[in-house]
Amino acid sequence: MTIYGHILPGAVSLANWAARTSNISEKAKQRLKFVDWLKDHNNISLTARHFGLDRKTVRQWRDKLNRIDLTGLNDRSRKPKNVRKPTTNWLIVSEIVRIRKQYPAWSKYKIKKILPRQNIVVSASTVGGVLKRKGLLTEKILKKRSKAARNPRKRFPKGFKIASSGDMIQMDTKCVNLIGDVLTKRRVLKYYSSLASQNGADFLRYCLKEISFSY
Repeated sequence: MTIYGHILPGAVSLANWAARTSNISEKAKQRLKFVDWLKDHNNISLTARHFGLDRKTVRQWRDKLNRIDLTGLNDRSRKPKNVRKPTTNWLIVSEIVRIRKQYPAWSKYKIKKILPRQNIVVSASTVGGVLKRKGLLTEKILKKRSKAARNPRKRFPKGFKIASSGDMIQMDTKCVNLIGDVLTKRRVLKYYSSLASQNGADFLRYCLKEISFSY
């Protein structure tokens, strides 16, 4: 069997370039082109003018390449050497996690309001930091809160006063079930100033009192 082959013009140089730049970023590859151009012309001022760069910058890239290697042309990490560690007391962290697991829908602001009951006073940002570190801020919850923030509920306008009929209209809906036999219907109404749980319990007692038939 005879195998015929042909090397395309420039294939070797492309392969060498790929091998040289396999571990560097796109910015570093661009800087390498500048340094290679500098080596060919051996003139920092000319290189700086040609690419519209500062001479000091060209010199620094050349020196990094000579002193380190190609990776020296990569951007250095801006991460601080001494990362600040959270200082929140573990008892506070434990209580925040407990409340969050008991009430998954509560935000950091709601949890902050509840903590003083346990003699714990912290900021909402501290609560949020704890929830984030413990992995209790799921992507689904974050998206839901972001959507709610973009579309806030319409509330009673501040300072608005009802002066005449029609200034404010309240509407309600009622579902009528037409399937099956309905022997009787009773309507029980009572007004409360809030949706507190004790008002709900009081209304149930009121219903039992108002309904006259046996149960």
